[in-house]
Amino acid sequence: MASSPKPTPKKVSRSATCLCGAVAVTVTGVDKGAVICHCANCQRSSGSSFAHNYRFLDADITFDKGQDAVTRYEDGNTVNGNVLARHFCKVCGSNVFLQPSTPARMWILHTGGMQDKTQPSRELFTHNKHPWIGDVAASKPKL
Repeated sequence: MASSPKPTPKKVSRSATCLCGAVAVTVTGVDKGAVICHCANCQRSSGSSFAHNYRFLDADITFDKGQDAVTRYEDGNTVNGNVLARHFCKVCGSNVFLQPSTPARMWILHTGGMQDKTQPSRELFTHNKHPWIGDVAASKPKL
């Protein structure tokens, strides 16, 4: 019996802006959903207890405006040792998007700058989660 071909993953587009509006981007790719990341670097970068991120695979990013207003920080002090390029607005300092060195063509938007907010489906690096935070995605698997 021949197996049926896997359906082609649906690509979606999401847009985000920085606080001052100098930077606007659109990412189009395979929807991997929103996550809460509790890693120490996301805590430091966000200035909070976690970062709320939206992930895309096999994705492309388009600058709707402000490419020259983006500063890139190469974060090599990650748990897995892979470089994570953190992009933020050099005018207002807002985190806008991230690009891991692997997998290729993965982009991550910070959900705070997105027009449509999405509930997270997973929590990452829960071993680093502050003990006073409840389950953000209680019914979903955790890494």
